[in-house]
Amino acid sequence: MQHSFDRSSLQLPTTMLSIEAFSTPIFPAAMPLHSSFQRHGHLLHSYPPLNNHRQSPKTLLSSTFTNQDTDPIFNYDEESRCHVITVPSFLPNTQINDDFPYPSPLHKIHVLPILSTEETSHLLALARNHANENKSWNQQDSSRHVSYPTVDFAIDESAEISEYLGNNGIKFQERIFGALSDAFDVDADDLSFLDLFCASYEAADGGGQLTDEEGRDTMDRLEFHRDGSLLSFTVLLTPPEGFEGGGTIFDALRDVHIDGTVPILKSPGTINPPEAGFATLHSGKLLHGGHVVTKGQRVVLVGFVSVDERNTRDGALGDATKEWGRNDVRLFWDRRRLSLLKKQQRAGNNQSQPTWRIKNWRYLPKDTSERRSEKNEGRSYFGPHSIIPHKVLESIERRASQESIRKRRLITEDKMLREILLPRNERGEKVNMQMGEWKEVEFDMDGLILGWEEGNEGAN
Repeated sequence: MQHSFDRSSLQLPTTMLSIEAFSTPIFPAAMPLHSSFQRHGHLLHSYPPLNNHRQSPKTLLSSTFTNQDTDPIFNYDEESRCHVITVPSFLPNTQINDDFPYPSPLHKIHVLPILSTEETSHLLALARNHANENKSWNQQDSSRHVSYPTVDFAIDESAEISEYLGNNGIKFQERIFGALSDAFDVDADDLSFLDLFCASYEAADGGGQLTDEEGRDTMDRLEFHRDGSLLSFTVLLTPPEGFEGGGTIFDALRDVHIDGTVPILKSPGTINPPEAGFATLHSGKLLHGGHVVTKGQRVVLVGFVSVDERNTRDGALGDATKEWGRNDVRLFWDRRRLSLLKKQQRAGNNQSQPTWRIKNWRYLPKDTSERRSEKNEGRSYFGPHSIIPHKVLESIERRASQESIRKRRLITEDKMLREILLPRNERGEKVNMQMGEWKEVEFDMDGLILGWEEGNEGAN
């Protein structure tokens, strides 16, 4: 099966999946972001240039959440110039299932050259010309990426870029799908684009403002999120010397202690490709974001890639989404607790926990002698003056702490990455779908077809 990237044959849906699909909000408005996502983000440290020799696998120091036997591993192959970072395991030993070994292909992040210097420079020039002519990078677009607006334009909006990337140009789709296939053990024929776009990150001015005097509303970072696709990639188009900061930050790498021996990995868990034209390949379900750009402009080509469902285990993503949703419930109740506490503190109540009355007491079963004799069980009686015990409120607060939420989130992510890809011997048969030729027909006011294709005149 030949993969075409020509504009006419590029199979992108009319309505794109939003970037936050199958995800849950990570940082509620009341919760401060990690320091790396504050408006005045810290400048990333500089690291020595990559050594010109093949490196053996390197074990990095890990966070306190990880299993000590499975710290993140770094590999570099000099011949292919491919870097591979395996994110650590977070799954407790009591939850490990030998049927789903670690690491799976989805635990690995690959950084490798995908475009030549000439190809990268030409593509960057085309992107900037299109963006300038159409003012594509002058505002954040919330119509395609609803919860996480980005400053970008879809590749299929530019006939010139589509042609350059397509079969009459550099055959980018064939190239990137081949790299994804090799990295994640999925046949290239089972891959398809959900979205492909070119995004711009620009540093804020000295006052931290992203809207300039011309009214341009740009972005200098992108908050933690999960993509709507199982696989994703980012190709760096601007040379690293053209900006400071930036890179793709991964939550699973945020606590890795950096010692300077892994040049592409910088604090706090940010991957910065060594050159323009390098691609970062990863699972879109790894929690990640765009680290803050502190100087200059960073332009990237981003793709969300769908994997045919024959390769995935039913229910694995759904189970993970339910767990992430439970974190939202924990945060919701803690926000209610905090709101009530602040209200009572303003009224002079200086207790560490609020007085939270149970308003739905009248709908709960009552502790009657008849119920005890029938059910052989008792229940505390709730009345109009019943309140939630302080121990329960302390539990709500503890379970919604940033550390607790993050730990659960990483455990769920690790479990999902182990389970979602089926082994090759368990994958279903390929279904070859051939698209027929589209014919334009006419409809009258009642929806009856007036124009018929040749040979259909006798149809009922």
